[in-house]
Amino acid sequence: MSRLTRYILREHIAPFIYSLLLIVFLFVLNFAFQVLGKILGKGLPGGLILEFFLYNIAWILALAVPMAALIASLMAFGRLASDHEITALKSTGVSVFRLIYPVLVAGTLICVAMISYNNWVLPDFNYKSSLLRKTIYRKQPTMQLEEGMFLQDVPGYVLNARRVDSNTQRMYSVTIFDESDRKLHTTIVADSADLAFEESLASFELHLFDGQIHQRRWAKDNDYTRLDFRESLMQIAARNMVINRQTSKYRGDRELSIGQMLERIRRWEETPDRNLERIRSAWVEIHKKFSIPVAIILFVLIGGPLGIKSGSGSLVVSGMLSVIFFLGYWIFLIGGEDLADAGYVSPLVAMWTPNVLLLILGIWLMRSAMRDGTPIQLPGWVDRLFKRNLNDSEQDRLENEAMAELARELEQESETKS
Repeated sequence: MSRLTRYILREHIAPFIYSLLLIVFLFVLNFAFQVLGKILGKGLPGGLILEFFLYNIAWILALAVPMAALIASLMAFGRLASDHEITALKSTGVSVFRLIYPVLVAGTLICVAMISYNNWVLPDFNYKSSLLRKTIYRKQPTMQLEEGMFLQDVPGYVLNARRVDSNTQRMYSVTIFDESDRKLHTTIVADSADLAFEESLASFELHLFDGQIHQRRWAKDNDYTRLDFRESLMQIAARNMVINRQTSKYRGDRELSIGQMLERIRRWEETPDRNLERIRSAWVEIHKKFSIPVAIILFVLIGGPLGIKSGSGSLVVSGMLSVIFFLGYWIFLIGGEDLADAGYVSPLVAMWTPNVLLLILGIWLMRSAMRDGTPIQLPGWVDRLFKRNLNDSEQDRLENEAMAELARELEQESETKS
């Protein structure tokens, strides 16, 4: 490994680690506000909460690594450009591709590692997180109930509560739609209610206070009845909620390795008409395990020339550009997943189109950067985002000074050797 290669790679190590830690922290903070806030202070054991938290770090890491690679590439090459090291190296005959090549190799190695991670580590963590989430839900059924939103996890019923007491978990202004009998339309309205899961009975217990039961039987000339009550107890069978975390074997698509999903697909293809949607969904997950890690290489391909253009190693500038690119990439990826699940496009096209677009952009940026004396021509909004303070004449002056300094150093070195 040459000294230049080691130097370029060393410039990326610190930005990659810092940005990875920062991105993971932001994801964890968002996760804590959205999920952990619902289960903290609910009487759950601290070890159970910590275990649930750690299992969810896995998917956060899978998303954070590509973003960190892009930020690190932007920061490292931006710093080299701002100190005119890129100009000095180019004047000695070193091409832009020679500068970016070591980082592409490193990105490829990280890509291979993340493919293995997505195939072997992430599915197990997703599986354990899913089982643990259901365990927590059995202990606190109202955990997923948000004020004004509909809860559909109770078999045969849809619940809505205008207010949920965060301490007692009691629901107020409750409306319940009974969907267990299609011929009998039943709506229950109650002033308040308590919801609990009785594992020994494999059922939900819904304790209602001060309400009415409205029933309309469509088969009998819209026969309507109303029953007022002060207190009512409902038991709702839910045997599928009784899960042993040690023995449960069912896994969703995101909880399977590639080999396990291919095995399922082979079974489903025996009856394709019934399982067409499942087959499409499984293929989407298989392609996603490859397409997201491959984006690491493409982000490096984009980040190198773009960092040179920015002339800034600032975390703020690099972070803003990374967010723009990653949001665009993620929008295409999620949109493609929805289209593939609905059958409008193939899973292959849906999951790889964002990468193809990144590849085209990366090749264009690289070719522009490799043209000697030709700056990378980017859209005006990108130039305004960089807010560069140097005008063209000032930039030329600094570049000439850097080249003159390099020439003096080379002349002194030749005199020393002679």
